[in-house]
Amino acid sequence: MGTNSPFNITFGERPKNYINRESEFNSIVEVFDSEIPETKIKIITGPRGCGKTVLLSQVKNYYDDKDSWITADVNPNGDILEQLASKIYESGKVKKLFLKAEFNFSFKGIGLTIHGDEPVSSIYTLLDKMFKYLKKKEIRVLITIDDCSTNENMKIFAHSYQSFIREEYPAFLLITGLYENVDKLEKVDNLTFLARAPKLFLNKLSIRAVTMSYMRIFDISEEEAFKIAKQTNGYAYGYQLLGSLLYKSNSTKLDKAVLDKYDLSLEDNAYSMIWEALPETERQVLIAIASTNGVIKDIVSNYGITNSKIQMYKPKLKNKGIIDCSTRGKITFELPRFKEFVLFQKKLMEE
Repeated sequence: MGTNSPFNITFGERPKNYINRESEFNSIVEVFDSEIPETKIKIITGPRGCGKTVLLSQVKNYYDDKDSWITADVNPNGDILEQLASKIYESGKVKKLFLKAEFNFSFKGIGLTIHGDEPVSSIYTLLDKMFKYLKKKEIRVLITIDDCSTNENMKIFAHSYQSFIREEYPAFLLITGLYENVDKLEKVDNLTFLARAPKLFLNKLSIRAVTMSYMRIFDISEEEAFKIAKQTNGYAYGYQLLGSLLYKSNSTKLDKAVLDKYDLSLEDNAYSMIWEALPETERQVLIAIASTNGVIKDIVSNYGITNSKIQMYKPKLKNKGIIDCSTRGKITFELPRFKEFVLFQKKLMEE
């Protein structure tokens, strides 16, 4: 061990050693592959580091290999419609079709003209003509947007995409985003159709799958691997990170030195950003949970937070992937060692 680690701690990049989310992957492609899809939109959400981008890339790669599909990965911080038109045109699968006299056009550097018509004067007209042609040729387009945000580009694109759906164009949309960003986008006027789009909340990885992976990579017993796997709590980034730290240390011993590095890396690369994005009221609730081991009656009696307020904050924090509310009368943390992180934040606030 020590070199050529099978783990990858770079956000968004598919690791060499990847635990497949087969169920989630199938729930997307089975719908999109249908002759008459029940929806053309899927939104993948979950906390930072849960594997949203990796799943999006897996779906995109699947459709890259299909002759009847074009994929267009667009940046939400740029002009999405221009990127989309360019990606469709540049696709090797269809460029030769657009070069035929029956479908020639000219717009902003794409460099063709519409046969027998006036030059295209807007990106909307261009995309309309493209999609009409693709529909006729039975070619579908998968548009992927990673890490959506509520900016003007997204608002303009969402309005246009809604018109694509009304026209029954073969335009499929796969978006990833943190829960709070998706929630904000859905609340924009005239974009309520996004609120009705199916959401795929990425659950934690199977602890059994993590255990079996560690057994294979480190050549250790199930008992030893399970002990390590429990420290990840199925958090995708935690699985890669802890595996990487142990691989580099040439040991599978969970000593204080390894756990300290684990805590610091979780904080630097994920937890600090999660914490900073939370409203102060939600931070106080998390401090109360961490300080009382999540026993609701103790939170009420020791922190003066009423049960009604706890019930109000529970779904918000659960949807952000931070807490687990499955045990009656108790709240636990979904993210590994997040309790330790929160208790340290409490110390900083008391200084």
